Amino acid sequence: MTILPVLDLARTDVVDQHDPPPWMDDLVRLRDRHCVFPWCERDSRSCDLDHINRYDPGTADDPGPPGQTRPENLAPLCRRHHRTKTARRWSYLRDPDGTYTWTSPHGHTYQVTPTGSHEVR
Repeated sequence: MTILPVLDLARTDVVDQHDPPPWMDDLVRLRDRHCVFPWCERDSRSCDLDHINRYDPGTADDPGPPGQTRPENLAPLCRRHHRTKTARRWSYLRDPDGTYTWTSPHGHTYQVTPTGSHEVR
């Protein structure tokens, strides 16, 4: 049997590196149980963790902004939807209530909640 420490789901620490530490990875995957793209149900454990606002590594002389990797800026996306977002055909943000608002290349808006997805009219 393995005993794990209690994970505070309200934790908001930041790290100045691209990859989140194990505790942050677990927090995001527990918070969001599936890919957060509209109508996708891929389990978060098989998803990439995406920086909602693109990660800027900066340069050796001018490092990127601090605190880019934090739970509020990470979300699980399956590989297909991660590529869709990275190719800039879709964009999204995490709302203060924990839902996600996506915008399609044609300007349609969708909201993803813990109970499902719907088009915003």
